[in-house]
Amino acid sequence: MGDETKNRIDVILNSIQLGIVLVTAVWAIYRFSKENPLRRRIEFGMDATFFGPQQNEYLASFTITANNKGNVEHRFSEIRLRILGIKADEALTEFKKYPPMTHFPEQIMKDVNIVPEKYGYYFVRPGVNQSFNYVTHISEKIRFIIVRATFKYSDTNDLHTAENVFEVKA
Repeated sequence: MGDETKNRIDVILNSIQLGIVLVTAVWAIYRFSKENPLRRRIEFGMDATFFGPQQNEYLASFTITANNKGNVEHRFSEIRLRILGIKADEALTEFKKYPPMTHFPEQIMKDVNIVPEKYGYYFVRPGVNQSFNYVTHISEKIRFIIVRATFKYSDTNDLHTAENVFEVKA
């Protein structure tokens, strides 16, 4: 075999090796972007408990849960709650903008930040399931409520939400 043939074989083998290295690098970058161990992973939920009635109102305790399934601490500078309701004597109607979604016409609470200003933030360390409570009162005239809790990821500003419907009763 001549030197020219050996050089061609070396060039082909080096090209194949370079191709394999490039494909592996692209695959690794893709996998890392999908499974980034430093990406925030929060499982977010909400529940409510009602007490009363007392003097025509129910005490409503909302429990927001944040389960940190990632590998980095997450800080919540804002967790916002919005509560809309339907009075007991009102008919259930469609939300005209999004039929057949049910309309909750009574605004009970509008985007209240449950993180106290004096604390600045709540945090949840990796592997921790943390609960945050917020207590308010709701008129006994309200029969159903829809509660939405939201927060934004600090690094992306993506909005994460949890929403649930509850019947107001002890």
